[in-house]
Amino acid sequence: MHRPEPETIIPIVNAKSAEIEQIDQTLIHEVVGVAMALDQLRESLNLVETHLNSREFAKASHVGYQEVAHNFVFLQRTLAGIQSAALQKEELISSVAYEVMAAYEDVAPYVEERMESARPKLESS
Repeated sequence: MHRPEPETIIPIVNAKSAEIEQIDQTLIHEVVGVAMALDQLRESLNLVETHLNSREFAKASHVGYQEVAHNFVFLQRTLAGIQSAALQKEELISSVAYEVMAAYEDVAPYVEERMESARPKLESS
């Protein structure tokens, strides 16, 4: 495949801006959901550890079978949402690449530069 000029890719990416925005917002929403699920899972795991350290084995077991299990399933569901949105993004990039007869890797940066979700999270100090 040839490496297309930006002037070939950018108009097609611009034409798909609404779709890119929708996928971006979905990814951002799903990342927030995963963060919430991780926090809840950590809390329930910490509670299990607290009960174990206090030698409250029945309570630790109860929390493990109830809260930990529930929060793990919640995490799996939110991760599935991210996976679905990431696949939509890949399909969009592939469709643009097909349209301009270019490699996926040549098109991806033009799509991702328009997406907030593609930017690395900066750690706060």
